[in-house]
Amino acid sequence: MRILDLFNSEEEWYYTTRVTKEHFLDWLTVKSVKPNSTPRKTEMYLEYRMYGLVPYNISPIQAGIQFGHGKDEYQQNCRGMGRTETIFNLWATEYKTYIIYNGGTTNNDKTSKWYGSMQKYRDQLIENNILFSEFYEPDLNNALTSVNLLADERVFDRELYPDYVDMPYPWKDYRRGYKPSDKEMDKWEVENIKNRAKWVEKIGGEKNDFLRTFLRAFRLANN
Repeated sequence: MRILDLFNSEEEWYYTTRVTKEHFLDWLTVKSVKPNSTPRKTEMYLEYRMYGLVPYNISPIQAGIQFGHGKDEYQQNCRGMGRTETIFNLWATEYKTYIIYNGGTTNNDKTSKWYGSMQKYRDQLIENNILFSEFYEPDLNNALTSVNLLADERVFDRELYPDYVDMPYPWKDYRRGYKPSDKEMDKWEVENIKNRAKWVEKIGGEKNDFLRTFLRAFRLANN
């Protein structure tokens, strides 16, 4: 079963710590419980990766350097942010995995038809309320050279967290002269909306739903 309304203090150790029988029975009397559902990992038990976007036209060494600058900016941005800082420190001490992607062009002039793809991707992160850092390289005329973000395993582990798939469409059966009724079609649409909402909750919410699609579009830098 899964406890649905843990307090923040309980989420820090839920899924990772053995509890007494008395504590468990107390949960059942005061908490909302979902039977036959695997407990969800808490934020402190998830695996994390840092992703960085860098311009297409810099060397592999520079890609790593600019990513590093962006990572440092991310760390500075996290200072004093409580859980956000704790999660960054968890990544930095336990995982340290980073992925550097080709972010395309960089141009800060939003009125130009050559407005950079790096800036456009950055703007998408802002629109979807994703925490990120950005670094502007002084030696490259203050060009945007790195956009960094952290993502948890619900974004990148597609074995544990498969993509959502709609229920089978109620196809017509021409041999039997069968055609789905409007009522059947309405039910199909409602069920898919409901099931997808459950899936989004399972993978950590709308931000992770966005990041799964957002990150899938990129290639590794210098590939």
